[in-house]
Amino acid sequence: MRLVFNGKIKDSGLYINNRNQFDKDILFFLNKDVTVTIEKKKRKRSLDQNAYLHGVVIPMCREGLLDVGYRYTLEEVKTDLKRMFAIHEKANENTGELREYIKDTSDMTTSEMMDFIAQIQQWGAEFLNIVIPDPNEQLTIELN
Repeated sequence: MRLVFNGKIKDSGLYINNRNQFDKDILFFLNKDVTVTIEKKKRKRSLDQNAYLHGVVIPMCREGLLDVGYRYTLEEVKTDLKRMFAIHEKANENTGELREYIKDTSDMTTSEMMDFIAQIQQWGAEFLNIVIPDPNEQLTIELN
């Protein structure tokens, strides 16, 4: 079992959010050896990143897949992209055995989302012959 609680170091102490729940949950470890780790909280992927993924990246991949003969829904494209580029490992806390799982985009940090999108952009260029623009890139459309 692993507990994760957020808090803040202020003045001279550690302040834990939802301290009452923390105090109850740690009783699971009563009379057991534990490891305490403190790390800087990482930001979850932003709403802008999510909008870019769903509004640009996934639709462009879907069009590229259609052009090469695959008919996918947007949700199927997202699932396939996660299967290819969002594989992470978790360790069994008792045995150390590693198992792979697909990380949901809502659980990614901002940097993980950037890496995920960069991998999709590279794959799109190499295998679908599409150029997925960066989020800050202005596209121009020529009208005849």
